[in-house]
Amino acid sequence: MQPLEIAREALRRLAMRQLQPTPENYRSLYHEIAGTKADDLFPERALKLVCSTLPRLNQAQVEFAERLETAVASRSWSAISESLVGLLRAQAAPQRKWTALLKDLFKRFERPHASLSHAQKQQVIQQLLDSSNGELDVLYTRLSKLADTWESIETTARTAHPHPEDVAASGPLDNSDAALRELFASTLEGVVGSLLITAPELRDEAHELGQLLRGVRDMSGVDDLAAKLRNLIYRLNWVVDDQLEIRSGLLSLLDLLLKNIGELVIDDRWMRGQIDALRTLCDHPLTARELDEVERRLRGVIERQGSLRGNIDDAKHQIKLMLAGFVEQLGSFSDATSGFSDRMENYANTIAAADDIGALQSVIAEVIATTHDMRATSDRSRAEVDNMRDRVRAAEAEIERLQIELEQTSEKMRHDPLTGALNRKGLEESYAKEVSRAARRGSNLCLAVLDIDNFKRLNDTYGHNTGDEALLHLVGTVRDCLRPHDTLSRYGGEEFVILLPETSIEDSVIVVQRLQRELTKRYFLANNDKLLITFSAGVTVVGHEEPQTLAIERADVAMYQAKATGKNRVVIAPAAQMAA
Repeated sequence: MQPLEIAREALRRLAMRQLQPTPENYRSLYHEIAGTKADDLFPERALKLVCSTLPRLNQAQVEFAERLETAVASRSWSAISESLVGLLRAQAAPQRKWTALLKDLFKRFERPHASLSHAQKQQVIQQLLDSSNGELDVLYTRLSKLADTWESIETTARTAHPHPEDVAASGPLDNSDAALRELFASTLEGVVGSLLITAPELRDEAHELGQLLRGVRDMSGVDDLAAKLRNLIYRLNWVVDDQLEIRSGLLSLLDLLLKNIGELVIDDRWMRGQIDALRTLCDHPLTARELDEVERRLRGVIERQGSLRGNIDDAKHQIKLMLAGFVEQLGSFSDATSGFSDRMENYANTIAAADDIGALQSVIAEVIATTHDMRATSDRSRAEVDNMRDRVRAAEAEIERLQIELEQTSEKMRHDPLTGALNRKGLEESYAKEVSRAARRGSNLCLAVLDIDNFKRLNDTYGHNTGDEALLHLVGTVRDCLRPHDTLSRYGGEEFVILLPETSIEDSVIVVQRLQRELTKRYFLANNDKLLITFSAGVTVVGHEEPQTLAIERADVAMYQAKATGKNRVVIAPAAQMAA
């Protein structure tokens, strides 16, 4: 039955059963007639509106919003419940103890180790910071493991290298302390002061503290200076919080604007790449280099798409002109046929009024001439229509070609401009597809994280151009050895991710080890020097519907274990412990 018929029948039964016309009674009868249940109603539109307003300022928020959107699209209350419960559990999780971790890490950093220099420690920390990509949970886990690793390494005797806290807290300051005071004062004035452009009062206070620090001659003046410094730090925290709140608000507005553009633009396929690139950029901490790179790529894509859109507009204009000509030609043909009909009618009247055959000869000659003219006009019109049809088809084909090229131009925003491998956005889409396919088929999906060994040393020795060429060398080798259905993406810097569908963990290790062997066979030339490019890798099995970040994090930890055990190795990460 149609909804209108069901409504009428519900009203009729209300009257027959002498029930009160309340919404509850009407709803009950409506579902009784329709054969549905009251809980079949699902507020999809309202929930989608809620999803569209969710913040997406970090990876956790993005994942929650995507899970909730998927649950709403599937009209599954249980999936919505699971998403909300997962969010509350994540919020209830114990907070990271950053202060304790950093104190412990700095303390162990200062301790002398027999096998590690301060420069080597600094290099390891820098690598962890660069590869964490702004993910605080990932950074916390790696720094904790690093601190535990340093603790396990045998330290030299404390008597040979006393700690700063063992030194007496009183007495005059020596020359080395004066150098440190000057360094700290310069930091306050130059670094902290330059960061406080929007807070001139704090900037002046930082300069004042720098001057006071230079005047300290013994430990008795340190307490007052320390109190002022703590006050400055406290006020700095407020400034930082304000700036973060402003940044968060601006990013939320930008994300809302991008969503609105995506909904309003009819040909959104042409805009999808640009919008996704900007939204991906807003999902993690920004850097000047990333902004410049995205701006350069967007500028190139926009210029190319502008040219293509101009060509499409020209082609559409040509079609309009041809249609106008066609209409004009039809009008001319109509006038010609109308005149032909009038003349034929006159000829018929003349023939009917003729008294003898001789009088008809001239009329017949005119009829033949007029018929020939009409035929010639008809032939010309048909030829012009055929020509116009061919031109319209050619213009339509050109428009279709240009539209495809527009979509392909936008699609390039999903690829890394240097190596041509997928970027993070492309990886997210491929990961989602492969996880879904593995769930449908009940097959395995493995993930490998690759990181080039000693890449920073290569950059420092031969320059960034050589480093870029090394990345291209690695990508070319990997592509030659991977299977057609495997997926390669650049995750950041010298780190790459490979998706290996329908592959066991043992076979995945064999695949990655084969890549390592092939890479050692192909020497890389840098300024006529033969260099051996190697990489360390971590491999893991992706759990059922496991979020991408968790799988990459486990493989990433295994990759760093491979580096710690000698580099150019492959380490298997434990499988995910999925909740029952």
